Amino acid sequence: MSINEDLGQPTSDSFWEIGKYMRTVKRCDNGFKLCDQLKSLVESRSEIEKSYANRLSQWSKKWNDFLDKGPEYGTTQGAWRSVLSEADSVSDLHNEISERLMSDVYQSIKHWQKENYHKSMMHFKETKEFEDGFRKAQKPWGKRLAKVIAARKDYHTACRTEKSTANQENNARGDSTVSPDQLKKLQEKLRKLQTEVEANREKYQAALNDLNGYNAKYIEDSTEIFEKAQDFERKRIEFFKKTLFEMQRCLDLSVDPRFSKIYTDLQSSIGRTDADKDLKWWSSNHGADMSMSWPAFEEYSPDLQSISKRAKSQISTGDGITITSIKHQRDSSYDSTSGGRNGQDSHPAHQQQSSNDTDYGAASSNTYTNQGSEYDESLNPFGDDEEEEEEEDDNKKAIVAPPKISRVSKAPEPNLTNGERSVQPPSEKNPFGDDFDDNSADEEPPSSGWTVEAMYAYDATEDDELSFKVGEVFLQIEAKDEMGWCKGRLNNGQEGFFPANYVQRK
Repeated sequence: MSINEDLGQPTSDSFWEIGKYMRTVKRCDNGFKLCDQLKSLVESRSEIEKSYANRLSQWSKKWNDFLDKGPEYGTTQGAWRSVLSEADSVSDLHNEISERLMSDVYQSIKHWQKENYHKSMMHFKETKEFEDGFRKAQKPWGKRLAKVIAARKDYHTACRTEKSTANQENNARGDSTVSPDQLKKLQEKLRKLQTEVEANREKYQAALNDLNGYNAKYIEDSTEIFEKAQDFERKRIEFFKKTLFEMQRCLDLSVDPRFSKIYTDLQSSIGRTDADKDLKWWSSNHGADMSMSWPAFEEYSPDLQSISKRAKSQISTGDGITITSIKHQRDSSYDSTSGGRNGQDSHPAHQQQSSNDTDYGAASSNTYTNQGSEYDESLNPFGDDEEEEEEEDDNKKAIVAPPKISRVSKAPEPNLTNGERSVQPPSEKNPFGDDFDDNSADEEPPSSGWTVEAMYAYDATEDDELSFKVGEVFLQIEAKDEMGWCKGRLNNGQEGFFPANYVQRK
């Protein structure tokens, strides 16, 4: 076995063994890698803080939208919103933590790493300095150790050969077959080997004494380099300690006065919830304490004109709209007080109409023509008396709105298509276009409703209307109002309004 092979197999794991200083040298490289890992740790925690802050904000937005559109109200709603405000405030704090971790802690590690680890061609400059220092300190001691190992090997080999020759000589003396010359040669060989053993012993002892004499110098030089490596590692550990403390200060919200104030405010906001106050608000805005314009007797005024039979989009579903101080300028053949004719057969030559008159005439089936045209009795099949009665009825309707159904537009007339039944139009039964007679219109349906069948298909134009096909059977649950609308319930349970002249009772 060669000396180098013996050097490659140390007898212990001590730092002082040949090449064992490399663990300390490698620790310098590991320090650079640990800086990378610490930066990764800080960055991943920053991402967690940012993600948590974003999720808090999304959660708060979702429930704020719910409160904006939901049924909660008053101070109770305020308590809900205080919980959401807490989430927004905590989200801001965690966003701040995320930013501080990256701007302060992460950048600090990056700067320190750059200042203390200088990259060379193959290694870091600091690593190469430590390795060269340890190698220089160990090299003289290593040469002496090699001599000791070689001398020990020669001594042990001579001892082994001498012992073998002594055994042969002892056996030859007891063997009669061995000649005296052979025995003499063995004895001379034995004496030479004994001399060689003694010389190798002295050589081995001298090499060992030389090695031990250099141990102090070896220890001193190696310790000096080792202390430099220790100081470098101490700087890294102290910096990591400082960095982790800085990270702790970023993460510790308990020392931030804003954090404790968030929950103090939350407790106060929840404590302001007042059931009596909320119930009083509800009663004033949606309950028994609301003001009401109760119906009262109103004297007839000829200046009052109602807007009736107007399109749905032009009239509200509240208490009705009344236009006051509408005056119609008519020919002298008309009685300006009663609004009817004075009994003469002569027709008015001209009629003066205002912009309000134009609207009124459109809603009253074009009873009067535009300015400059003659009056035609054929346009009014009901006579003047019917016109007066209709105007009086409209005035009454303008004073009190329908009590049940909020519709103020007249029900549409059905339009026959090729796929619908050929049924006699309701207008031939009743010139007003109502499907039922006057007696049935006022009759309230039983609790179970009337069964009706659709004579025409109808497509709803409002959210509170029903759509049905020709021949569809369903229930009418409320009587027809003065505008020709009924309320019904389809077989699927949907309730809504429909034109009375589109169905017939079964």
